[in-house]
This record gives sequence, C-alpha cells and structure tokens, in this order.
Amino acid sequence: MDNPLPDKSCDGDAAKLVASWRRAQSALEAERLQRLRNLSERDAAKQFDRLLQLSGSYPLRPTSGLVEQQRILTRLRERN
Repeated sequence: MDNPLPDKSCDGDAAKLVASWRRAQSALEAERLQRLRNLSERDAAKQFDRLLQLSGSYPLRPTSGLVEQQRILTRLRERN
C-alpha cells in the first residue's frame, strides 16, 4: 500500500522554491519601476494606446454627463 502522506523532503524543496520566487518578485518589481522611470512620455502614450486597443472600441459619449448629474442632484435636493 502506498503511503498517502507527502514526503517530508518535499517541504524543504517547497520552502526553497517559495524563497526563490520571493527574491525574484523583488527583483522583477525593481526592474518594473526602473523601466517606468525611464519611459518617455511618447513611449508611455504609445503603450497606453496599445492597452486601450486591447479592450475593444467603445463609442465616445456625446456628453460629459454633467447635465445628467445636475438633474439627479436637483431631484435629491427637492426630496430633502
């Protein structure tokens, strides 16, 4: 019959793997921040445009919504 309990030697390997990923996370985060600091406004705009294109095209709203907001606030004022 096979032993259903995990091998204890796996625990040490798992701990090493977790520690390795934590170190990698710190290094990757530092690299990400450095890349952002070095990014020109033009390159940032290009990347932002690419990001927006991933979400598909959404029609622009014809208004800012200010009139709608004012109508809602007026109704709330009238209730009180």
